[in-house]
Amino acid sequence: MKLFQSLVIAGIVTFSNLTHAATVVVTNNAATGPGSLTAAINALNDGDTIAFHIPPETGEVHYILTPPDGFPLIAKNNITIDGYTQGGASPNTASIHAANNASLKIVLSSTNGNALSMYTACTNSWGSDIPNLGYGDDEQAILGFFHATNATVKGLVIQSSPFTATSQAPMDTPDNGPYCKAFCFAANSLENGGGMCQNWHVSGCWFGVDPVTKQKASCEDPLYGLGTLVATPAICIASYRTRNAVGGDEPTWNYNWPGIIGVASGSANPRAEFNVIITGYGFDSEGKNYRASGNFFNVLPNGTTAVDMSVESGGIQKGDGYIEVGRNTDNITFGTDGDGVNDADEGNVCGPWANGGAVCLDMYSANGHGTNTVIAGNYFNADINGKPFGDNAGGIVNSLHNSGTARFGSDFNGVSDNLEGNLAFNELLFTFDSSWPTNTAWVSMRGNSMSNCTTLTASRGPLGDGQDPSVGMNTYTNFIDTSDGANLPAIIPVIGAGTTTTTLAGTCGAPVGPPYPRLVIDLYKADPTSIPCGQQWLASFTDNATGDSNPAVAAFSFNTAGLGLTSGTKLTITVTYSMDIAPTIGSITRSGNQTTLTVTGSGGIYGIQQSSSLGGPYTFIAAAATGSSTFTDTSANSFYRATGPTATGQTSPFSNVYSIP
Repeated sequence: MKLFQSLVIAGIVTFSNLTHAATVVVTNNAATGPGSLTAAINALNDGDTIAFHIPPETGEVHYILTPPDGFPLIAKNNITIDGYTQGGASPNTASIHAANNASLKIVLSSTNGNALSMYTACTNSWGSDIPNLGYGDDEQAILGFFHATNATVKGLVIQSSPFTATSQAPMDTPDNGPYCKAFCFAANSLENGGGMCQNWHVSGCWFGVDPVTKQKASCEDPLYGLGTLVATPAICIASYRTRNAVGGDEPTWNYNWPGIIGVASGSANPRAEFNVIITGYGFDSEGKNYRASGNFFNVLPNGTTAVDMSVESGGIQKGDGYIEVGRNTDNITFGTDGDGVNDADEGNVCGPWANGGAVCLDMYSANGHGTNTVIAGNYFNADINGKPFGDNAGGIVNSLHNSGTARFGSDFNGVSDNLEGNLAFNELLFTFDSSWPTNTAWVSMRGNSMSNCTTLTASRGPLGDGQDPSVGMNTYTNFIDTSDGANLPAIIPVIGAGTTTTTLAGTCGAPVGPPYPRLVIDLYKADPTSIPCGQQWLASFTDNATGDSNPAVAAFSFNTAGLGLTSGTKLTITVTYSMDIAPTIGSITRSGNQTTLTVTGSGGIYGIQQSSSLGGPYTFIAAAATGSSTFTDTSANSFYRATGPTATGQTSPFSNVYSIP
């Protein structure tokens, strides 16, 4: 929209022609015509916002059905579609571990089987064929975006049949498309200029939920006579690569990254950004730098009722899981980022897959990527109160690549450590490529609370339960001395006979050499179930650091008097062979109430802790990266220490359960 302004100063008239972002208003729930969402999308310019003011605005829920050929493709930048603008709508204000209290009033519904054919829409928008576009016409959107940067969708309810009717591709069976995908983000090819949907953000939306009853939404299948289905898309959000016409591998691929599902890093209002996603397939993507934080996955807004899509509708709506990322898979965050901002509201609450066949995070065809995966602060197969939902045959991570790196839980760097641990019940934790080489990949699992969790089998894999002496022998040979001379692989840490209610003694495999110079011992209270993979974290210690009275490498003795252990307590331990060097404070200067520390050696973000006395207790006051850090401390006299991180390394299998005498 163009605004013409005149300014009169000292008798001089100046005219300026300025273009401002506009608010385009939807005033009715008709599919097309004046005041419709179709008209609003067609009227968009860069920077505009679509708002909703559909009468009556006294709290009624308004349903906008998708027109026969779908809503128009969105190819403008910096667009916001804001369902919270409708009268009576309001965002959630409760924490991620409370019932979601959002009130949503705008429903975009494709329960009629209508949607936008992405390939035709994108090529028509571009004006010519795009040979290796990431979408075919059997991949169809309720809202489609094409090289549209900074797209934000918030405060909407999405209901849909999983199967659509508008495809130009053959329609065979429900198992062979076409599929409805609520939001599709599409990139152009690099040879066409490389336009992509950078910085997309989906927040505060409910998928497959009735906004009135806050129960699962249902619809009758409009195409195949399958009866009553859960009214949720086959895939809620899609973000695919586009390749150059000649094909080939990277760098001829173009991704729509970064992208956010839920809470953005540093959000000013994180609780308004929680999504509730009832889905068989939440996010299907190719690329990197994706983030899913602050979401209910297959958990209704009350936070205590699961909707298991491996059971609903006979399982025909079950897809691959909550998040799937392929091709690159670097820098994926699922849950809390641990930066000290909003960390308590960034975890995800995930329901079960009782019949299996789906996971929480699926990674495929990583092509040498898959580094810096962070899975922290989540509840898996648990409700908002931390209670298990029950049977679950699903998994958490599938197919971590043989060069991948993953942190599952806390990095113990002094920043939000107590918020980074995951809670998991009845889960298959990780599956790996059968050729998984230890010298190119690592997984750290620290600070988690788990019950009845396993790897692929009880006796195979780098995170096994320690019951079989053959566990991990080939996996660990590259960096751990795997034999202690007594036919027991030293990769299984042992709680020693000297352990009492006040002393933790034991041994573990010695590191063969670089790049794992630091051994961090984590102590857990054992799960009361029969599988010792379950535990509740109690404390962490570093081999040969302050407090270790045993000077031998890979042998330790620590004082545990402050942990309140009693005779008969069952314990397990893990050892992380860390590539991080403990942070060291090199210098401290003070000017007024400003303190500057110079810290070396941490290898990443570390925590600054402060105390009024040398012996503590110390409390977290700031987070910083290696180097010089300046912060405000109004205390008259202070002692400081830098902590962590110690998670960039390989966690050994759990020990056998040991009962304190």
